Amino acid sequence: MRFIKGVRIKNYRVLRDISLGSIHAPAISTDSERSSNSEPLTPITVVIGRNGYGKSTLCDAFGFIVDCLKSDAEQACVRRGGFDKIVSEGSDRIIEFQIRYGNLLYTLCITADDYNVPFVYAETLSHIGSEFGNRDTMNFFANNGAGKVVRPNSESVSDIHLADRRRLVLSTLGNLTQFPDIVSFREFLDSWYLCYFSPDSARQTPLAGPQRHLSRLGDNLANVIQYWEREHTGRLNDMLGRVLGKVLGITRIETYQTEDGRLLLRFFERGLQKPFYAPQMSDGTLKLIAYLLLLGDPQPPPLICFEEPENGLYHKLLGTFIDEIRHWSDGHTGSQFFITTHQPYLVDALTPKEVWILDKGSDAFASIRRAGDDPIVQSMVEEGLPLGALWFSEYLDSE
Repeated sequence: MRFIKGVRIKNYRVLRDISLGSIHAPAISTDSERSSNSEPLTPITVVIGRNGYGKSTLCDAFGFIVDCLKSDAEQACVRRGGFDKIVSEGSDRIIEFQIRYGNLLYTLCITADDYNVPFVYAETLSHIGSEFGNRDTMNFFANNGAGKVVRPNSESVSDIHLADRRRLVLSTLGNLTQFPDIVSFREFLDSWYLCYFSPDSARQTPLAGPQRHLSRLGDNLANVIQYWEREHTGRLNDMLGRVLGKVLGITRIETYQTEDGRLLLRFFERGLQKPFYAPQMSDGTLKLIAYLLLLGDPQPPPLICFEEPENGLYHKLLGTFIDEIRHWSDGHTGSQFFITTHQPYLVDALTPKEVWILDKGSDAFASIRRAGDDPIVQSMVEEGLPLGALWFSEYLDSE
C-alpha cells in the first residue's frame, strides 16, 4: 500500500504555510514558496503542541479536503462558518493543499469570488519521478473548472469543462474508468477515516444487521461486532486474548438480538457470571474496543486520523494502543495514521521520526518541525530517555 509521503497546507486558519514530510514539487499558488525537502512521512505521524497551536486545525484540514470531494468547496466552507472563517488573515485568500501520495502529487486551491462564494481556483494531479516516464498514466490540471487531461509522453489530450466550478475535477474524472490512476486516487481520498468516536453513540441499540466497517461516530459498534462474530471469530478472540483480557479483564463480547430486532452488546468480565451491557461500560472501555475493531478491520482505511485519542483512556493503555497500531500496520499493507495528542505517555511509545512539533511564531501563525530532525533529541532518545518525558520536561519546546 502506498502512503502519503508529504502534506503542505497554506492559508488555512492558523496554518499559514506548513509542510510535513516530502513534497518535492512547487506549489501552484502565485505566491508559493519553496516546498519541503524533508524525509517522507512515516506510517505513524503524531503531532504535539500547546493549546491553540493548530492541532485541531490540522485534523480539520483533512476533513475539509474530504468534504470538498464528497460535496463541493462551498459546502465544505459552510460547515466551518464560511470562507472568511477559515482563510488565514492577511493572506492572498487562496487556501492551498498539496498531498504527495506515492508518486502522485495532488494540489487543490480554494478561493472565493466577488460575492464571497467559494470555488475551486486550481486543481492538479500529476505523476512525479522518472519511473512514470514510460507508463500509461494520466495527469490533469484545471483552473476555474476548465483544463485538460494529459497522457505523459503522448499527444493524447482531453479538455475539461465543469458546469459547476465549486466541484472538484477529481470527483468527476475519478468516476470514469478510462482514467484508472485518477479513480484510484479518488478512492484513496474517499476512504479516509476521520475518527469522531462518541461513547454515547456507541451505547445506542441499533437495529440488528452485520456491518463491515465502523462508522465515524461508532454508533454501529454492535453491528460491527456482529459481523466479526460471523466472519472473523478468530480475530475477535485474538483481540480479546491479546489486549482486552489482559488489560481490562474482559473475557468475552457477544451480541444479543431482542424480539423487536434491536441489537445489544454484552460484555463478560473475569470472575463474574452476569454480563454487562454497553450503557454500563465506561467511555474508555468502549473507545478502546472501537479502536481495536478499527485497527483490526480486514479491509482497513488507507488513512486513519485520531484527534486526541487519549481522552477517556487510562494513561498506561496508551502504549498498548500504539503497540496495536504497530501490530496491524506493517508499513506495506496496513493503514497510515495521523494522530494529535497532549499525552506524554503516548509519545513515550514513539520514535523521534514519528513525532512532529507545532510551534507558534510572533505573527500568531503555526510552524512545524520533526522531533527526529534535532540531533540532540535523537541522541537523548538513543541513550534511553523516553520521548514523552523529554516533551514533558520542555526539551522539545522551541522557546
